[in-house]
Amino acid sequence: MSNSKVYLNGLGLGSLSAAVYLVQKVGFTPENIHIFEKNTETDLVGGSMDASFKMIDGKPVYIMRGSRMYEDKVYCCTKELWSLIPYDELGSCLDDYEANAKECNMDTVVRLLHANGEKDTGHDLGLGATEALQMARLIEIPESKIPADAKITDYFSDDFFKSNYWYMWRALFAFQPWHSAIEMKRYMKLFYHRMSDMEKMTSLERTRYTNYHSFILPAIKLLTKKGVQIHYNTCITDVDFKESDDKRWVERLHLKNAEDKTLDSIEVRPQDKAFLTIGSIVSNHSYGSHDEAVSTTPAEKPGEAYQLWQNIVSKQADLGRAERYLRDVSLSRMMHFTVTFRGNLFERKFQWLVERPMGVQSPLPLTQSPWIMHVHTYRQPFFPGQAADTCVIWVSALGEDNIGQFVKKPMYECTGKEILEELLGHLWEDLDENEKTELLETSYCIPCRLPYGISQFLPRTEGDRPPVVPKGSQNFALLGQFVEIPDGIVFTTEYSVRGAILAINKLIDPSIKPPEMYFGQHHLWDNLKNAKAILN
Repeated sequence: MSNSKVYLNGLGLGSLSAAVYLVQKVGFTPENIHIFEKNTETDLVGGSMDASFKMIDGKPVYIMRGSRMYEDKVYCCTKELWSLIPYDELGSCLDDYEANAKECNMDTVVRLLHANGEKDTGHDLGLGATEALQMARLIEIPESKIPADAKITDYFSDDFFKSNYWYMWRALFAFQPWHSAIEMKRYMKLFYHRMSDMEKMTSLERTRYTNYHSFILPAIKLLTKKGVQIHYNTCITDVDFKESDDKRWVERLHLKNAEDKTLDSIEVRPQDKAFLTIGSIVSNHSYGSHDEAVSTTPAEKPGEAYQLWQNIVSKQADLGRAERYLRDVSLSRMMHFTVTFRGNLFERKFQWLVERPMGVQSPLPLTQSPWIMHVHTYRQPFFPGQAADTCVIWVSALGEDNIGQFVKKPMYECTGKEILEELLGHLWEDLDENEKTELLETSYCIPCRLPYGISQFLPRTEGDRPPVVPKGSQNFALLGQFVEIPDGIVFTTEYSVRGAILAINKLIDPSIKPPEMYFGQHHLWDNLKNAKAILN
């Protein structure tokens, strides 16, 4: 093993997880691990888990491309990863996470906000006997019996999509009715034990700071300190294979830099390994600003992770179908925005609205928002070094084409200020004009558009996603959100980490195994609690 090398593309979670496990659990020689990252060392990295700030008018404005929540049973691989990463001199990232969870007990009172500011506890899930039977049917039906390209709408009636349960579910996971029935089934199975907690969300947990600061940056620091070779301003663009009978190997990696200049290729020996992340949910993103809308100009081609996947498939046709996730942006796009508020007015008013301190509130669905907005708030500060008089929130939106209720434009045509005005209208329709002016003038809103943000949920068929370790592979694995992990749920950190563990298990060290998944439908107490929640 000391003579073997491992090559990975990008500093996304899949690559970082593989590298951390190799160094901390396998005992792999750190200097023999090579990660190729397209950004420069001074740029922000971490894939979809980046988070940073920029100075505007002499003050920091915060931004991030995602918000993630956790709980104790589903995220077993993620938590094991955190246990391997030092956070500070006092302990690991997991230690800090658990300490934060004890300090910040979730207990939601206002679970949804309807038209005209009507508050709803979410106690009534809005599920009748028909909807309950539809849910049970989808959970129990074998995946092999679900037709190719089946949608969620194929298994649920219209009333299901008007229920509180769906509104809350959509706020947590970003599903749309036309998304894959198989993905919906997998989520329902893995989160079955939490259905009875949909009202209070006491099981919801978050990292102390952004995901980037809570475990991505510590992971990069660990790997750098150990001697892992991170090659910034370098990108893997293509792969050469060799085959013999029913076996195949990666034998060469082709590279370029950020200026599109071709670099020397790398020979991959049979004893070496290549772990390649394919596809990206943040590919071709565009940012707006407080005074500018996002760009909607279609990109000439998808991002590097998709291009690499396409190049791989052109040589090995059985390794998935990238075009299936690029086929229709109208089905896969989402928008979100990060707002930096100065002064404590927003924080005070929001805490009064939800009847809880900032940071113990679950994502808040604005059920009548044409833009389908979901408000994520956090215990402040959410960024290290954030000033005491500053509040940062993040809002996802799934209806960018619709005309706003208060700003009569599609969301993608709106500036950050206009988007914030729409948000404030839904939170406080009778907002005092002086307070509205203060909130708009002492804040900064940065919108972001992700053309492929929820593409991993698109209806699919067998073969659209390749296995982590393809059939016959002797030295390569595929990572990320577009591989096939049986029973796993995409759009989570858990999926990326589990994929990395499986790659190591099959190609390097069979003693490294992912923890077993927990399925609450096999446990009597979970079934009884869920039955009570539906009947109430």
